[in-house]
Amino acid sequence: MKSQMMAAVLYGKEHLQVEPVAVPKIDKGDLLVRVKVALTCGTDVKVFRRGYHARMIVPPAVFGHELAGDVVARGEDVTRFSIGQRVVAANSAPCDRCYFCSRGLELFENDAKGYSAGPSACGL
Repeated sequence: MKSQMMAAVLYGKEHLQVEPVAVPKIDKGDLLVRVKVALTCGTDVKVFRRGYHARMIVPPAVFGHELAGDVVARGEDVTRFSIGQRVVAANSAPCDRCYFCSRGLELFENDAKGYSAGPSACGL
């Protein structure tokens, strides 16, 4: 496996550079995903314009959280994913206690912990 990858790195207000960075080391419960597709959400735009996120991003930082790709490595405790499996990142932090979360429907959760929320937050 390569030791470097290309990533968008946020350095500050409206200062974003695509550059080589070290491939992250994974822990026993982690997956390493080779990104095939990445999206920009409204929060990303706000962070880019402000140059920071009060709760999650301190520049310089690899930027972005909405992605799909292929699993290229997995930690020793990971059993539900296989190398080569296509995955989509779940970019929300569900509350695990609302009506939707208690029924395994975290996508529709409307009380995400400061990240993004599912369709119910959008009125769908």
